[in-house]
Amino acid sequence: MTKPEEFDRELLHMFTQEVGERASDMERALLAIEDAGGPDEKLRLQEQLLRTAHSLKGAAGLLQVRGVEAICHWMEEILSITVNGQHALEKPERDLLLSATDAISDAARLLETGEAPSPAHGESVVDALKAATAKEADRSGKPKLDPPSGGLKVQVRTSDTDGSMRVSADRLDTLLYRSGALLSFNATMRRHAEEASSLREQARKLRGIGPEFTAQAASIESGLRELATSLRQNMRVMHSAATALDREVRHARTQPFAEACRGFDRVVRDVAAASGKFAELEIKGGDIEIDRSILSGLHDSLRHLVRNAVAHGIQPPEERRAAGKPEKGRVLISASITGDRMQVRVEDDGRGFDVALLIRAAGETLEEVKDEAELLRRVFDPGVSTSPTVTNLSGRGIGLDIVKRNVETLRGTAEVSRVPTGGAAFTLTLPLTLATVRTLEVIVGEHVFAIDTASVQRVIWVHAQDFVMSGDRCVVSTPIGPIPFVDLGNWLGVRSSRGDNIRQTTPAIVADAPGGPIAALVDAVAGEQELLARPLGPRLANVRRYSAGMVLPDGRIALLLNVAALAEAAAETRLPERARVSQPLPAAGRKVLVVDDSKYVRTLVKLILEGAGYDVTMAGNGEEALDQLRDRGADMVIADVDMPSMNGFELTEAIRRSERFTDTPVVLVTGRETLEDKVRGLRAGANAYLRKDQFDAQHFLETMRRVV
Repeated sequence: MTKPEEFDRELLHMFTQEVGERASDMERALLAIEDAGGPDEKLRLQEQLLRTAHSLKGAAGLLQVRGVEAICHWMEEILSITVNGQHALEKPERDLLLSATDAISDAARLLETGEAPSPAHGESVVDALKAATAKEADRSGKPKLDPPSGGLKVQVRTSDTDGSMRVSADRLDTLLYRSGALLSFNATMRRHAEEASSLREQARKLRGIGPEFTAQAASIESGLRELATSLRQNMRVMHSAATALDREVRHARTQPFAEACRGFDRVVRDVAAASGKFAELEIKGGDIEIDRSILSGLHDSLRHLVRNAVAHGIQPPEERRAAGKPEKGRVLISASITGDRMQVRVEDDGRGFDVALLIRAAGETLEEVKDEAELLRRVFDPGVSTSPTVTNLSGRGIGLDIVKRNVETLRGTAEVSRVPTGGAAFTLTLPLTLATVRTLEVIVGEHVFAIDTASVQRVIWVHAQDFVMSGDRCVVSTPIGPIPFVDLGNWLGVRSSRGDNIRQTTPAIVADAPGGPIAALVDAVAGEQELLARPLGPRLANVRRYSAGMVLPDGRIALLLNVAALAEAAAETRLPERARVSQPLPAAGRKVLVVDDSKYVRTLVKLILEGAGYDVTMAGNGEEALDQLRDRGADMVIADVDMPSMNGFELTEAIRRSERFTDTPVVLVTGRETLEDKVRGLRAGANAYLRKDQFDAQHFLETMRRVV
């Protein structure tokens, strides 16, 4: 059993590393704000800085390093005011915050030498931050908070040693990548062996052409046979060595899950005491071995969830007694492994979610809420908080946003639900390792992307008739029922080899995601294999669409897709309120050509027309539309005005000059609002002129019936 002093020493060592890293992150963010060009970029950096200060404050509070906690608290105050007020930090404020990061760095250096910073550490900086906060609060009307207080309880002894040899995490990471590279190279060796076998077969055929080639072919065949045999032997030896190395390195990197929960009993006790409650922590599955990188990244998220469970969920003793519950609340952290994924669940037996308060916090009304699960997921949105007031523990609406971002960085997903007996539960699903991933490779246009097979449910073929409307959403019918979908090429901005033709059969990946399965339309499925995952680096760190990069055996680069971001894109595939049709109109049996340079607008109009029974084709500009008219004809043309190559006015005039299509009805749908543009369209020969900002599906279809 771990002794208390050993527990404190190890926990403080983790914090010492974190405080130094966070201080560097904050300094870089502040300097980046100075150099940032536009106000949007400055505000984005300030939000990032606010999250960092919030996270470090929580860690400092856990260890009761009150000086650092107070500095972070008042940094968070002034940053929260500027972010909420949507104004950039001015130079005096930036200078003050840089002084605060210097004080945090000084505390980190003290901790590294084994000296505990005093509760008054950085007191002058705290006073300056208080004054700046009061000045901003008076201007904005924001309530003022009292700083945290207390002292550091943990005592550090620099003479403590455990007799073990320490290996840096970076060196272990390097070893793991080396072993992963060996495994990836094994696939390349296998491919070379197959190529050698293929060449041997060609040499055998060469021998049958004529006697003059027999001896040459026999020599080539013999050499290739020996090469193929040698390659297979080397491949087996290398695979055995690489597998053994990979297994040992992975084992060296693993730690019990309980390590990720270190100090949380103190979090529960301190937060409960600060809010007049009683609570206890229970951990299940603490002996499960997990990858160190997963454990390290998970610690911060679990700390946020535990604090939230006590601050938001657990009720005061009198309220629990009235509800027939024990006075002492319970927070449970449990871990389990299923296949190549692990699940971590944090739940409490508190009051659960106040749905009415959550609806208001999410900026919705009761009538707008159709799916409770979707509403609950809004707690992860930035700025959404169910706390009615801002306190030192909660109320800013950034804690759960941090949890979601951290979990997605670990290539995982975060979900929330109610506990039937009362309380809330957060479920984090994560891979067992970040080094290698079993992926399904998909093709979109000329690019290769990868999806973690742990998220893939099945691969299906989708036909044009499978696309249907469900309420205000466009969904795709699948063997498991109608589900949201996203066209991967359209979402990623990659030109698909399918173009706009959704009539042909299209492969789709059905993936498990928060909120239920979704379908991703692709051009082709290339295969499945285990690949080495590489971090994307700081430039792409905030691009949520991708989780990692990987090198394929043939040298091409594939980006690993973030399934949670895919699910959010699929959920947004819906029609605007004014474009909804309550019931299909009688089929017109006419062929309509829709012309618009916006793929979204083309698809929207197409869905409305097909729902009314029209046969629809599409074009991206006027020149393409004329080519389609000559080749296939049309009973009507629906065209945008502003398009490249040939605009809607020019297209209409060209149609009217054509002997074959001079009587074909043309409806112009545009964002132009002036009377002069409408007159120009009608003079060009348009039968009707509709504005996009006043678009109504019923009126649109009535116009269609009138002009055909």
